[in-house]
Amino acid sequence: MRETFHVVMSMYDSYNGTGMQFALCFACLIYLIIYKKEKEKRFLFLGYTLLFFIICFFPVTAKIIMRVCIGEEVYWRMFWLLPSTVIIAYTAVVILMQLEGKIKRHLMLTIMLLVIVMTGTNVYNSTVFEHKQNHYNLPQATVNICDMVEQDAKANGITHKKLITVNELLSSIRQYDADILQPYGYDVLRGDKTETEAAFQIYRIMSGGEKNWEALSWYAALDDCNYLAYPAAEGVIEELLDSGFEIVGANEEYHIYRRDNVKDRYEGEWLITQYGSPEGQQLMFYTMQDSKGHLIVVDGGWTSDAEYVKATIKGLGKHVDAWILTHPHQDHLGAFTEIYKDLGKIKIDKVYAVDMAEPKDCLNSAPWDETAVYEEFKKLDIPQLTYVHAGDTFEVEGLAFEVLNAYDGYVKDLSKDLLNDGSMMFRVTAKEESMLFCADVGQNMSDYLLKTYGDALKSDYIQMGHHGNGGLKSDFYEMVEAKGAFFDAPDWLMNDTSGRYSTMKNTYLMASAGAKIYSFSTTPNQIVLK
Repeated sequence: MRETFHVVMSMYDSYNGTGMQFALCFACLIYLIIYKKEKEKRFLFLGYTLLFFIICFFPVTAKIIMRVCIGEEVYWRMFWLLPSTVIIAYTAVVILMQLEGKIKRHLMLTIMLLVIVMTGTNVYNSTVFEHKQNHYNLPQATVNICDMVEQDAKANGITHKKLITVNELLSSIRQYDADILQPYGYDVLRGDKTETEAAFQIYRIMSGGEKNWEALSWYAALDDCNYLAYPAAEGVIEELLDSGFEIVGANEEYHIYRRDNVKDRYEGEWLITQYGSPEGQQLMFYTMQDSKGHLIVVDGGWTSDAEYVKATIKGLGKHVDAWILTHPHQDHLGAFTEIYKDLGKIKIDKVYAVDMAEPKDCLNSAPWDETAVYEEFKKLDIPQLTYVHAGDTFEVEGLAFEVLNAYDGYVKDLSKDLLNDGSMMFRVTAKEESMLFCADVGQNMSDYLLKTYGDALKSDYIQMGHHGNGGLKSDFYEMVEAKGAFFDAPDWLMNDTSGRYSTMKNTYLMASAGAKIYSFSTTPNQIVLK
């Protein structure tokens, strides 16, 4: 108990400083004891103050508070509960009201103000605000990072400072330098909802293992973050420099990066996101976003994925500029069909789909197939719907679409698998780069498409035909020469060793050609289409 009392007194002395303000507070309490009027208010102040000292200084209650409530290191914060400011102010008003005549009151008010100024400390000074003090023994990394950001901002005339850093430093940076903003706080680590989708995505990336710096840069631009502090590593430095950052400070542990004109960095570029299946199934679900908030959705997955897809769209603003439906199989069309029955607050401007053969004709050609979701889709009244055909082109908010394949007579001549081979194969092209979406187009169409388009198939990225399993032929993929290949497949399909599926073969093919492989094991997978 004696040790606890010594800890409390030590903290009290540290918090009390010179003690003059507390001396003034106790002088006011003595006056209130002597003062005979307004006993109720007098007893309120006296009773509260006495209760405060009993709770805070009595070793038993102090130890309970330290262990159960706030901890020993910050016990000094309990002293904020002492209503010294209220007691001083109330006593001053009582004294002034007792005096008669304006001159006496003004003279006494002047004396009171002088006493307060002389016994207090001015917090509104350049020393406090320009030179941060590490009173709380925060990590030295925090001090260094904040000082480097402040120095760079001051040297370059930057007033808006918003920093992304590792989660371990979130709270200490906020304690040391409140002038430096952050996209999210420590409460997010406890599971609380973030203010913006961009902030949540920054948190997701910073909390993950392998970092997608390109995606982080994109969301940093959306959330107006212009500084990044991250542990020094050679590979990281190169990727961040490629993403438009420059190093503006460094110490042994961290490099400080800055990127200017963050909001203008991605004008005309699109962030493409591949989503996986929460239930471990194969499906196809992509979104495309630009820096102005426009949103394009591709397919969506099964009927059971409807709530997941709806929640994703709501997080991205609830407004879909265009929804692309590649073909009416349940793992592509199911979620859209379910969502469209009850859109709620979701708004859809345009829907693009394939004018597929009738369900009965599809089943006549391929009796093993299923058309239940397709039949449900055909019952919907969709005024925004536009059917596309091979050779069609259209544009959505500056993103160019070119349809290379869609069900028509030539598909029926080449294949019996109409629902898959009649899929919408399309390419999207931004300012410089393109991505080819093959949907579920398979080997029956491979030679025809290769002969029809040849070198025109070349694209920077590719979504593999039929989830990468039994899709297009090797020479088709070799012609595309993509630097990134998206397999819409879970681990059980990607790592199949039974020989039933060709996913591993296609994975090896694309990786051997130098393409980066994306699959559901790392979703959401994101690239910026430049």
